[in-house]
Amino acid sequence: MRKVRKEELLHEFPAIPDEIMEQMRQTGGRKKAANFAVMLTWGRELFVRCYHHYCNGEIAERQRYVFAEDGSVRYGSNDGRHWEIRKEVREPVFCKSCYGYSFDNSYMILNRKALAASCMKHSQLEHYKGNLIMEYLHLYCKHRNLEYLMKSGYSGVVEETYTYNGFFREQEHLSIAYPINWKTNNLLKMLNLNRTEFKALQGSEECYLTYIYWRKIFPKNKPKELLLIGKIFGNEHGTLSSLCELTKLRPYRIAVYLDENKIRLSDYHDYIDQCRKLHYNLHDTAINMPHHFMDMHTRLTEIINLQIWEQAKERRRKQEAIYQEKLKQFEKNMVERLSLEYQSENLMIRLPRSIGEITQEGAVLHHCVGGYAERHAEGKLHILFIRQAENPNVPFYTMEVTVDGKIKQVRGLRNSDPTPEVAEFVEKYKVYLQAVFVKRKLMESVA
Repeated sequence: MRKVRKEELLHEFPAIPDEIMEQMRQTGGRKKAANFAVMLTWGRELFVRCYHHYCNGEIAERQRYVFAEDGSVRYGSNDGRHWEIRKEVREPVFCKSCYGYSFDNSYMILNRKALAASCMKHSQLEHYKGNLIMEYLHLYCKHRNLEYLMKSGYSGVVEETYTYNGFFREQEHLSIAYPINWKTNNLLKMLNLNRTEFKALQGSEECYLTYIYWRKIFPKNKPKELLLIGKIFGNEHGTLSSLCELTKLRPYRIAVYLDENKIRLSDYHDYIDQCRKLHYNLHDTAINMPHHFMDMHTRLTEIINLQIWEQAKERRRKQEAIYQEKLKQFEKNMVERLSLEYQSENLMIRLPRSIGEITQEGAVLHHCVGGYAERHAEGKLHILFIRQAENPNVPFYTMEVTVDGKIKQVRGLRNSDPTPEVAEFVEKYKVYLQAVFVKRKLMESVA
């Protein structure tokens, strides 16, 4: 459409009838905002005026469109009064995005009957099931042959795609699938199909794009074979390749088997994976194409579940054995550690009575001593409890002592440092501890 023509059409927009304005007032603005696209005619052109109805009742016009035999145009306004030609025809934006979030720009079509009174009456808009109505009409203005595709059931060639800005989905667009040839009015040439292929696709026009996809991969297969492969596998070429490699079956043979036995692709893929895990011969047709698939699938599921249960049972047995071994180590080391217990006035140091008591100590005092329980049981370090003499079983402070008798850390509630009283007690314990380990060394040297 020429620029002069676009400028002329800008001044020919029809007024909105009172009943449509009233319909907008009644439909939107009560609890939330609403968007509307009003279709109008003036001559053969289809005019569209887009409005945003605020919650407070205000109605503001946002965008304008004209769809004509010689093209289409979109108009925008920065102040709502002066309208300008926009570079591209795309969907209306009623509210701009803010802080990475987009407002709802969906809209309701009002006065759709105006479409039938305009040059867009053959656009087959009723066969388009998407939401990008303005872009669809713009597409029809560019490619009038779109009418034949939509009438023939090939609406799937109209695809909705998205553009992205960083992590956010920014805008939705309409496009036509790659194989379509717009330079001809012949439907077969437009679709790049021969008569045999076109006949095979009758009643399955929604599979056109998958058919084209598989035709490129398997150019020697017959149309009916490609169509069945497309219906069963969609565009999952990787899944089909994997199944063919494992079973050594041809793609069409797998598709026929799944179709005749009403087997879902996901179930068959799971079944083949089960056979692989069980080391079955997947080249044997009795295995890869069983007569009673669901019975076989159920049986393998039970076998694998039993194996999983046995493996879990064995793991629990080993864990229990390890725990018992550590428990023996704990009890053995506890006897040797009795000399580490100590008391002075109001405070005392005692040993953990079990591995679980160390974990509980960490939970009560909100520090990480529970992670030291295993090393304590193995004798790689010593965990000691500082308690008040009147409350020997109430966690107070926790001490870590190295195997050579050095105090490494003392921590209280939420890793707090010792109070002056506790610090003084720890200093007294250091003297006691030194004497204990000196005595041990003497006994070890004598032995």
